[in-house]
Amino acid sequence: MFKSLSRCFSTTSQLFKQSGASKVEKHLDYLKHYYNPELLESIKLTESVVDPKDYLNLQLQGHEGKSKIAPKSTFDYSTTDPEWNEPILYPNQGLGRTPYPRIPQVHSPDRGDLKIRFSNAPRAPNDSPQSSTAVKNTSQIARELSQLTGLDEKYIRNLYIRPLVMKRVSLKTAKGNIANFFVMSVAGDKNGMLGIGIGKSRDGIRTAATKAHWNAVKNLTPIKRYDNRTILGSFELKYHATKLKFKSAPIGFGLRCNRNIFEICQAAGIKDLRGKVHKSRNPVLVAQGFFKALTQQKSIEELALNRGKKVIELRKVYYS
Repeated sequence: MFKSLSRCFSTTSQLFKQSGASKVEKHLDYLKHYYNPELLESIKLTESVVDPKDYLNLQLQGHEGKSKIAPKSTFDYSTTDPEWNEPILYPNQGLGRTPYPRIPQVHSPDRGDLKIRFSNAPRAPNDSPQSSTAVKNTSQIARELSQLTGLDEKYIRNLYIRPLVMKRVSLKTAKGNIANFFVMSVAGDKNGMLGIGIGKSRDGIRTAATKAHWNAVKNLTPIKRYDNRTILGSFELKYHATKLKFKSAPIGFGLRCNRNIFEICQAAGIKDLRGKVHKSRNPVLVAQGFFKALTQQKSIEELALNRGKKVIELRKVYYS
């Protein structure tokens, strides 16, 4: 059977062009120097199964050719021999299917919109539990503050809230040191309403932040602004160990001030301001002192009355 096929186990392309039993016998004698009789018999069986035309077509395809016979050896064929694309078939597999579900090739964390092939498998929700809890807390705080202060619930929900100070403190008692959390927040609508609140709690930083948010909304106070963008004139204030010196600024000047005062101005709707904090720069004292200075500003009418001028004249030459 081997002789009738006129086929030999070799990668030499010249042997395919030659025919005859003499060439095959010569090649068998050549292979006997390198293979024992058992391996030589297996080579004959392999040559009888493989069609010479298939092997010739595979050779003509070059390095891109793919064989349908899987390599049985542990030698690395990835760099020299062609790959084989015949899928492995299992007895319980079915027609053209693998026993395991397809793994999605996605370079991202698990999502809830991926298709799950098992009916009893758990499905992740689209929204994370942390985000849903945060939204629930915000809406609950807005609803309760609306009942307490009489403000609109939507107005409270849209307020600008920022934490100014968040720290862990230690309460010194006879029983020892007790951990406590301190948070100072600022709230405002960016249109002249401003409030500052402090929250303390031993339960955690989240509870303290909620209390600070609550107190900041309760302490909302209207402040005076010139042209809805800056302060009225200038002021100097000494608050405990902190000295504040601030002046009004022209249009487009921006906020050039302390970082905590910057957040307060953002919440109050002040867009142009310049000044500096002297001596102590404790953020709690700075925030409380600047809030006190904003609430103690004199209005345009009071300034005009003190200077003996009309309000229109004062508005025209105020920042000339």
